[in-house]
Amino acid sequence: MTNKIVIALACLGFTANAGAQVDFNKGIDVKSVMEQVKNSDVKAPYPTYNPHRVRYSRECKGFSFGPSSFAQASERAYLSSTEYIEECRFVPNPPPPPPPPPQPNPNGPKPPKPPKPGHPKDFYTGQPGYNGSDYGPHGNYSYPGSFGHQQGTWYCHERAGRMFHATAQMNIAPRQLYPWESESFNVCMEADRVELDTRHSPYRYSVDRQGMYDVTFNLTPNYRTPTAPDSNGLSSTGWAFRDGKFVLNVSDRWASEYAGEKVMIKVELIKDGFLFFNSSQGEKEFTLNSAGSYELAFTPEELTKTKEFVDTSSDMRGPKKFFVKWGFRRIGSISTNEYINKGSTDKITQ
Repeated sequence: MTNKIVIALACLGFTANAGAQVDFNKGIDVKSVMEQVKNSDVKAPYPTYNPHRVRYSRECKGFSFGPSSFAQASERAYLSSTEYIEECRFVPNPPPPPPPPPQPNPNGPKPPKPPKPGHPKDFYTGQPGYNGSDYGPHGNYSYPGSFGHQQGTWYCHERAGRMFHATAQMNIAPRQLYPWESESFNVCMEADRVELDTRHSPYRYSVDRQGMYDVTFNLTPNYRTPTAPDSNGLSSTGWAFRDGKFVLNVSDRWASEYAGEKVMIKVELIKDGFLFFNSSQGEKEFTLNSAGSYELAFTPEELTKTKEFVDTSSDMRGPKKFFVKWGFRRIGSISTNEYINKGSTDKITQ
């Protein structure tokens, strides 16, 4: 019974589209109706694939916070997201060109091969949906494909659909940010979703979200993780040779913040050579309690030889010039133990 109903509905649809004449008082001759549809001049339109894909724009606003030990709040940001719907229609490939006539001379040049159907360069002016360009991610684009067993080209475009709007604000509870530290966050909207993302921060927060389209993120610090030290925290204030020793003086601008922790300073003595032929005389590490200034004194004999060490004892030139390559590493819980290379000092004569 069900099959008969389906056939009857199909017949009604075909006869309406094809203009077939059916006398329902005499019953339906399915075979006759199908013959009329087959012989009809009415052709179906190109099939559509609508929509093919939906995407949403994404808008982000950044929030940054500097050194503080008190609660902070951001301004309220306005966000939006737009829905884009891709609509496509299919155009079959044109029939292939007739084959070229045979060459009268069998030893003559071979006829060119016909292009492969469906390649973007085979689009022709006047083809339905042709936009004069190759397919790609722009407003109107096309690409070769198929519909069923038919090869052809899909012609697509995007149209704007719904728009979503929201506002967002951040509140951060009191926590300690040191003078060289900062925090940054992104609040992003995509479709109707508003999300918070931490770009960088020394703290791990628990987040309490309030609101749907007027969103407030309340952040409470859970625990702190070490951050990279300030590369400008230590600086050279003097480099000299006196009393038979080389002396490097260094100042520490964050000694009070690192009170109770240590710092390691490494020096490598370099003998100035001709052009680029400098020679390493060895290196030494000094581990010190954090203080406002440090004086590092050493002789060449106290240095540990490195793989770059060059023995210059037979050098009979006159006065020699020396400089140091140096750097430091913080030791403690505030900063990571990342080594900071501070480069080279000026050259002095021994």
